[in-house]
Amino acid sequence: MLMKELHHKSVMIEEVLSILKPSDGKIYIDGTLGAGGHSKRILESARCKVIGIDKDPDSIKLCNDVKKRYQNEFFPIEGNFSELKNCALSLGHEYVDGILLDLGVSSMQLDSPDRGFSFKYNAPLDMRMNKSGDKAYNLINSAKENLLADIIFKYGEERLSRKIAKEIVRQREIKRIKTTFDLSEIVTRVSKWHKRKIHPATKTFQAIRIYLNNELKELYDALLSSEEILSEGGKLIVISFHSLEDRIVKNFIRDNSIPKKKYNSLNIEKSFVYESRRVLRPTKEEINENKRSRSAKLRWVYRSSLPFNSIENLHDYQKYGGIIC
Repeated sequence: MLMKELHHKSVMIEEVLSILKPSDGKIYIDGTLGAGGHSKRILESARCKVIGIDKDPDSIKLCNDVKKRYQNEFFPIEGNFSELKNCALSLGHEYVDGILLDLGVSSMQLDSPDRGFSFKYNAPLDMRMNKSGDKAYNLINSAKENLLADIIFKYGEERLSRKIAKEIVRQREIKRIKTTFDLSEIVTRVSKWHKRKIHPATKTFQAIRIYLNNELKELYDALLSSEEILSEGGKLIVISFHSLEDRIVKNFIRDNSIPKKKYNSLNIEKSFVYESRRVLRPTKEEINENKRSRSAKLRWVYRSSLPFNSIENLHDYQKYGGIIC
């Protein structure tokens, strides 16, 4: 596991620091702690505090070195980033000065064969980020064909979802689908006559992982929480890696922010302010050094002085691009 940590590269870290501008005495939340790369650089940049949240207990363990170095400044918490408010309150902080969300599965999780996230390794079908609840094995071997098809189509944007779901059900009636290779081979057989730029199983594995870990709803809840706990001027930075995540972030920012040139603290209309709608992408140099960064998109806003006003979750979740199966 240590080797995986050493090879993990935090995405767009220079862009994050440039936007966040860590300052002495401020409090920041790294909502997707991973190996602690972003948190460490933030702590190195100023005499500040960082609350690091991750649902994966392995990530918390990987950050022991950061905790030893910054005992009074770094506070790792095992939990969901959708619970930003509760995590901050548990440490006595009603407001924070910046929130970073680096979405999706981490390199360490993908490169750990026993976690079952990747079709590159033969492993039990798991895909749980927090190691609790139902495994992918249970979903694949018990869900109805229509539900499987909907999951693969809606969360993976896979146009062959109906055929893939039908073949999964057919194969599991013969024998249980136990491993990542079992599932990957089924999907590949269905897709073999269709030209693709990516591995045939990529979208199906993505769909199952997102559904199983409730990733899109947790993202939406985190965005709502950020509105409540960010202090005026506090930055919200989100790095997404696929269109479903980015759509929710983009729509949330669209509906809840105004351009900086129109922002007047005496006549406030929205909870957030944006300097530019331009999406930031990794540099060519970073992509060459870290191929997994190539699909990253960074969007950010800062909190206006508008008082927090809660809104109806389900209605807005779907409006922003949230999916319910």
